[in-house]
Amino acid sequence: MARKKKTNKKDVIIKEYYEIEVKDWEVSCHFGINTAPKDLIPGLFWEGSTLILTGGIISPLLDKANRVVIQISANPQLDDHWQSKPTIISAKAIGWMEIPRGDDRLIFNCSVPSQSLLFIAIAIQVGKIKYVSISGTKLKWRRGTISSINLSTHREE
Repeated sequence: MARKKKTNKKDVIIKEYYEIEVKDWEVSCHFGINTAPKDLIPGLFWEGSTLILTGGIISPLLDKANRVVIQISANPQLDDHWQSKPTIISAKAIGWMEIPRGDDRLIFNCSVPSQSLLFIAIAIQVGKIKYVSISGTKLKWRRGTISSINLSTHREE
């Protein structure tokens, strides 16, 4: 009797586009003395600014989540991305997403250059951003990665 040869199936990464309608927003800022070990977080100070958008998911329809939280944080390491010798020379994602166990929220956590966060916060405050499109991997085991984020007044077709 002939044996069947097993084939190794590589994990195929499936891209998904998430369309979100923004309903509310808030900010979170922290600045203080760096008490972490210097090899973990370099520098004297520790700073963090996050813009938090909440809303509803338009597509795709998910069984496990109907609310969305998008956390957009400034990452100073991304500030020189346009230069010939940037700090970060390759990347696979700009953030991650997950649906925590026992929760009905899909949480997106994205990093943007620090100068972009102020621009985005002003646009949110004056009501110009109503829709967010996020592309990334399809959720697998309630987790995924984010490859791009687009904030807009109008819904993308």
